[in-house]
Amino acid sequence: QVVACYLACHPRVEAVRYPGLKSDELFPRAANALVGGFGPRVAFLAVGAPAGEWRLWQADERDARDQVMELEALLAV
Repeated sequence: QVVACYLACHPRVEAVRYPGLKSDELFPRAANALVGGFGPRVAFLAVGAPAGEWRLWQADERDARDQVMELEALLAV
């Protein structure tokens, strides 16, 4: 969830899809259907990326700060 929130606020990210974000259109259904969390995958569309070229990020057991730093480096390119 931390990674999804970070991406949703990032100026170089145009859109984020993650069912755990209240802004996601699937949030109401996901909140009722998913037990134990919303999963580790976050899809995002970087500013300037070709239309439909979504990137998929798989969060893991590492500290969220490390993952955010890795994403920051990825988005800086």
